[in-house]
Amino acid sequence: MKSTKVAHKLRARIARFSGDVSTGLGVVAQRFVSEMIYGMQASQSVLLTRIGRTLEEPIALRKTHERLSRNLQRYGLGDIVQDDVLALAAPQVEADTLLVLDPSDITKKYARKMEFLGRVHDGSVHDVASGYWTLHAIGTQVDSSRMIPLFQRLWSSKAPDFVSEND
Repeated sequence: MKSTKVAHKLRARIARFSGDVSTGLGVVAQRFVSEMIYGMQASQSVLLTRIGRTLEEPIALRKTHERLSRNLQRYGLGDIVQDDVLALAAPQVEADTLLVLDPSDITKKYARKMEFLGRVHDGSVHDVASGYWTLHAIGTQVDSSRMIPLFQRLWSSKAPDFVSEND
């Protein structure tokens, strides 16, 4: 009984947060954002099949996977969510807040056919590997362990719209 209450509270908090980071989206896209946030938390994964399993929909997992994949391709979704995250974080950033930028990478060791798969320097093993570049920005205070997520972007130098790392 106690775990059911915790699950309901968790779902309610996720619904509130997902609503905050999906303002400006339609109802279907807002539902998608909520399901993705819940699914990533519940499955501890970003893999669509694992997320789909946690949603426990009364349809075939393949159909859930297709729906999630299709919604991920929704034009402007990432930009709207990113703008909403920044709007939520802005009041917490003060004049003395440290802004920490972390240029990094995600390696895809076994990937061969992923779109615009490029070559990155894998800092973990100090070698060049297939993958994508990332940039993370967080805000924090000097004497605090609290971090405020501000920005996250993934890109490929092989993408047609790629200009430069600095851009």
